[in-house]
Amino acid sequence: MRELSTPGAPPAMMRHGENDSGERNGGETHWGERDWTDPRSAHPGTRSGYLNLASVVRILYRRAALIALVVLLGVAAALFVVLRTTPVYSATATIIVKPDDASTNVAALPTAIVSPSQETAIETKVELLQSRNLAREVAATLRLANDPEFAPPRDARPGLLDRLLGWINPPTVTAAVTPKAIERARNEAVVDRLIERLDVSRVARSSMINITASSADPRKAALIANRVADTYIKSQMAESTDSRVATIDDLSARLAQSRDAAVAADRAVAAFRTSHGLLVSQPELGAAASASQLAGLVGQTRADGIAEARRAQAGGSATSPLLAGLREQEATLARRQSELAGFYGPGYPEVAKVNAEIAALRTRIDQESARIRTDLAAQAGASQARAAAMAASASGIRGTALAQGAAAVQLRELERRAETANALYSSVAALLNGKLSLDPQTKADIAVVSRAPIPDSPSSPLPKQALGIALLASAALGAVLALVVEMMDIKLRTAEQVERLLGVRTLAMVPDTRLEDGSGAASHDLVNQRPRSRFAEAMRNLLIELEGRRTSQSHVVVITSPLEAEGKNTIAKSLAATATRVDQRVVVVDFDLRRPELALGSAAPGEVPQTGVVAYLAGDASFDQLSVSHEGQPFASLGAGQAPLDPGALLSSPRLPRLIAQLREHYSLVILNAPPILPVRDAKMLADVADSTLLVLRWGKTDPEAARVAVQVFGRSITGAVINMVDVAAHAGRRYGDMIHHVARSSSYYDRAMPRRGWRRVSGGARRIAASAATTLHLN
Repeated sequence: MRELSTPGAPPAMMRHGENDSGERNGGETHWGERDWTDPRSAHPGTRSGYLNLASVVRILYRRAALIALVVLLGVAAALFVVLRTTPVYSATATIIVKPDDASTNVAALPTAIVSPSQETAIETKVELLQSRNLAREVAATLRLANDPEFAPPRDARPGLLDRLLGWINPPTVTAAVTPKAIERARNEAVVDRLIERLDVSRVARSSMINITASSADPRKAALIANRVADTYIKSQMAESTDSRVATIDDLSARLAQSRDAAVAADRAVAAFRTSHGLLVSQPELGAAASASQLAGLVGQTRADGIAEARRAQAGGSATSPLLAGLREQEATLARRQSELAGFYGPGYPEVAKVNAEIAALRTRIDQESARIRTDLAAQAGASQARAAAMAASASGIRGTALAQGAAAVQLRELERRAETANALYSSVAALLNGKLSLDPQTKADIAVVSRAPIPDSPSSPLPKQALGIALLASAALGAVLALVVEMMDIKLRTAEQVERLLGVRTLAMVPDTRLEDGSGAASHDLVNQRPRSRFAEAMRNLLIELEGRRTSQSHVVVITSPLEAEGKNTIAKSLAATATRVDQRVVVVDFDLRRPELALGSAAPGEVPQTGVVAYLAGDASFDQLSVSHEGQPFASLGAGQAPLDPGALLSSPRLPRLIAQLREHYSLVILNAPPILPVRDAKMLADVADSTLLVLRWGKTDPEAARVAVQVFGRSITGAVINMVDVAAHAGRRYGDMIHHVARSSSYYDRAMPRRGWRRVSGGARRIAASAATTLHLN
């Protein structure tokens, strides 16, 4: 006989696929190291715990109903707003800012390179076109104070929000409310609304500016845009004209004042010169020059007199042209006399004649020399007299220069004042002439490029754009909501999710018989009545998985669930029915000792309890006295009997291993239908005497936290999980990418689901619609 362990001892056998350290095949998962708090582990929408593109696509497909609902509501809301919104028309006038340089070609302004100073000018123009003063003037010219679109009603009362804000933050100073103050506030409100309807913006980096006005009336919108441009140009031209007139008047007055000042200064200079006898501004310089010149002449004259006196004293040195001619004749006669005397002798008559001529010529030379000496003496005396006169004159000039030097200082001061007055007069006259020479027709520094036309279509709301944006925005919102709902939906639905969260392999995914069959037959009867149904195939797969883990001739399986209503009774009966179809002897034992009236094979209320598990464990009956039932089912069932006072003590009885051993001897498959594991630990105690343990989870209903705690309670005793009551159509539609998703279209391998009749079909359809809606809105 196989050796069985007692309650509380280590499991009798390891699960299939485990080694001695409790590590699953692959060496990845350790029971003592599992991260039970990882929220990704409970998410059914991914295949690796992290979102990828394929996972996102599957999530969006699964939540298509939610996305469609959000899109429908978003588009409907946008359509409602569009239909309820008053159309607004926008008209745009374009102006261009002219540069300061008048030589710039106007045609090239839009493409000309804008200088930094021009950048500042353009930005200034943009701000001025949005100023309150301009808006106030435009509102006045268009009489917008009488326009209901811009002017608030005269008898308007503050709204609820205004009253609330006034109550929260009351004014510190209460001003007297007068009709003028009310009218002024109303006009300012008109200006505020006009500014709100205006949009002034620069066109890219060019010199052009767009003025856009919005109004419910297209003609009014164009009128406002054009009026803003015209009003600004007119105000600028009027301001420039007024400035020019004011400048000319100011310059004319200043010119008259400067002319009077210049005339007075010139008269003062002339009067001072007349009174002091000053012809030049610096008379001391002329007198000094004259004195210096006279001193030089005196020195030269005195030198000439001394030289002439010396020549007069040295008579031989006196020369004149006549005297020179006489001396030359004397020399000629002396040569002739020498020649004749040498040839004829001294007594020759010719020699005597020549001597007589020489004597006469020498007398004339003496006379001429005396005359010259007399003239030189006279000239020397005259030079000395002239030198004395010049020295006296130079002394007088120096005295006069010293006297005029002091007066020249004041004269120069008067002349400087006169020069300043004349320069001021000349500059003012030049400025005035420049202003007068300009064209009196003032030109603005901006020009209208294109006037605002009357728009033929509203600028807002734009139905196509609004609905398109609403469609895209609602689709994006729907996608986000779908992802959020998917992230919040952590109910267990897939085998991959169960294995990632619990570390337990899913052995079977069993369809919901309420959706699979409409005949009302019991679940375990479908195995025999419809062996090719999806339900029968799922139970057959579960049996195959368990048979692969069989290590002895008899196999004991514990079936439990985290909480009640998971369908473990259905799995126990259906597994037993499936095993009987392959000629196995099967018994289903009810170990739900606390609620035996709800378990299989137990007595109903009012009936006499049968001899069951409770009686055997309590020692009140032997194995042969147990009431094993086969009524209405192809397998044997052993009920619990009457509910005991202390179920935990009975399960700790040493008779429990004997009961299991005796059941092994009579049946090839023993199914122990245990109570849920979280309320009581009976299933864990039964797992110690069993070969396999199945944890039944309800598709879309079981709380993953409950399942996680259940696995923690079991420790290493769970062989596999069974996902029960699967909505195959909904599961396949969710596109989890698992087996059901891929074989959902292979319906030819299974019997078709039997149609429901009457209220069952209606209630089933309603239940499916409600379940789908709840799943979509994340209510389950």
